[in-house]
Amino acid sequence: MPKITVDKPDLERLAGQAYSLESLSAALETAKAEIDAVEGDALRIQLKDTNRPDLWSTEGLARLLKSHRDNAPPDYSFFHPQIGRHAEREVIVDPGLQHIRPYIAAFACEGISIDEAALKALIEAQEKLADGYGRGRSAVAIGIYDASDIAYPVRYDAADPDATAFVPLEFEREMTLRQILSDHPTGRTYSHLLAGKDRFPLIRDSRCEVLSMPPVINSQTLGRVEVGDSFLFCEATGPELDAILLSMAIMAANMADRGGRIHPVTTRYPYDTPHGRTLTCPYDLTAPMQVDIREIYKVVGSHISTDRIQMALNALGYRDIAVGKQTVNARPAPYRDDILHPIDIVEDVVIGIGYDTFEPEMPRDFTLGKAAPEEDLADRFRQLMVGSGFQEVFLSILCSRQEQTEDMNDPDAQIVAISNPMSESYSAIRASLLPGLLKTEAASRRARYPHRIFEVGEVGVLAPDENYGTRTDIHLCALEASDEANLSGIQSYLEVLAYYFNFDYTLAPIDHPTFSPGRSGEIRIGERVYGLIGEIHPIVLETWGINYPVSAFEIDILIADRIADERRKGAQCV
Repeated sequence: MPKITVDKPDLERLAGQAYSLESLSAALETAKAEIDAVEGDALRIQLKDTNRPDLWSTEGLARLLKSHRDNAPPDYSFFHPQIGRHAEREVIVDPGLQHIRPYIAAFACEGISIDEAALKALIEAQEKLADGYGRGRSAVAIGIYDASDIAYPVRYDAADPDATAFVPLEFEREMTLRQILSDHPTGRTYSHLLAGKDRFPLIRDSRCEVLSMPPVINSQTLGRVEVGDSFLFCEATGPELDAILLSMAIMAANMADRGGRIHPVTTRYPYDTPHGRTLTCPYDLTAPMQVDIREIYKVVGSHISTDRIQMALNALGYRDIAVGKQTVNARPAPYRDDILHPIDIVEDVVIGIGYDTFEPEMPRDFTLGKAAPEEDLADRFRQLMVGSGFQEVFLSILCSRQEQTEDMNDPDAQIVAISNPMSESYSAIRASLLPGLLKTEAASRRARYPHRIFEVGEVGVLAPDENYGTRTDIHLCALEASDEANLSGIQSYLEVLAYYFNFDYTLAPIDHPTFSPGRSGEIRIGERVYGLIGEIHPIVLETWGINYPVSAFEIDILIADRIADERRKGAQCV
């Protein structure tokens, strides 16, 4: 969950109201946020809604607190379509960037008051958007500059990394673009984003003065913003245009809230983009949405007046609100992209009215809950594994894509990848429990051997025949690490499961990149494969930093139970 640091006097100035800690805590519930720590005027605030990057800043929180209190959304005229194009402020894109880092959007801000608190807040908003929403700058990287000495048109070029040089931020000597990636601390951190590229992105003005080398670092000259600056230029680059435009919408709203006058900037592309070849930013990505008013009544549990619905949506920043007898039409705030379904509007109506205004109602029906049959089955397997001397671990179903593929010596492994992960650590749904157990074993090297650990948990499997192309199975994986860990040793525990759960199996030799040659097999019933067993390949052990031999097996317990059930029914028929 995102955490931000807020200067309380700065937040109160932007929100237009002073708060005690108690009243601020209550007000932050509207943003699904809470105060995590207090150090003088500095508040550490945790946000529980990862779908609203517009709230990951002092300005965003203040904006919501103010509009919710006043029931009046802010009016950002620079988003209005009649603004049109701005030939005096343009960014020209080099054709060579189409397959490197294709998109850029920008705006200028004049008259903003940058004091110490404002500078820290803007930098934090920039970093939170780029690192969180922008996935470590891979999808979106943001740059802020002193615009007082920038000469238009600004050029977004594909530069020769060995023939182009400038002085990077916090340095005093000129370096080539390639040297920055190898010798500058920030360059080394983000060098992977430009790995394998023959040309590097470079932003410079019409005099060839460098602003930055996105997504890595600004220049020491135009790329340095200081207290007292009042004229800024803000840009974002990346491969995902809508994410860039939303980030610029948020940054523009934040700067406008601090008194800045936003000047749109037009970008001219030599190639097609999802929004045309000429694009003026800030850009409103939102579209009107309609919700059946009966759906609101159903969720709330009672009739709500149209005035209260209108007021609630106003408080959450909606525009063009029309509340009729049967439907509600509204357009989300231009800095939001989380309104994907009518139920999202219903939720905002409830938040806008306030959770504390609804009378609690006891359930009318009395029911008893119980565990799902699959969980009862999993518990039976757990008990047997614990009884066999294994310790259970509990790991997340989300994992690193690399851990499931390259780290298992199986780069072509089929996994369910997440298209817009918040971080590489949670970029896929695990298809196997074994990588998680190896990761646990790697962190347990100081514990006395032998190690015997297991996990029972869900995995995601690609299944083209299913409605969504995937299927959720429940696996059991057991791992043994010791001087004597081998195939026959780990198979003895599989035999225990087969005996007590009454299922037959056979082992069919296979060559699998995760396991040692000749020391692995498929666990089968007839021609059906429902598991793997074997000794882990030395290459995999070296990758994970494990110094002892490891053997493991992994089975689908639902298939195993189904097989056992079929055997029981067959015996009864006989």
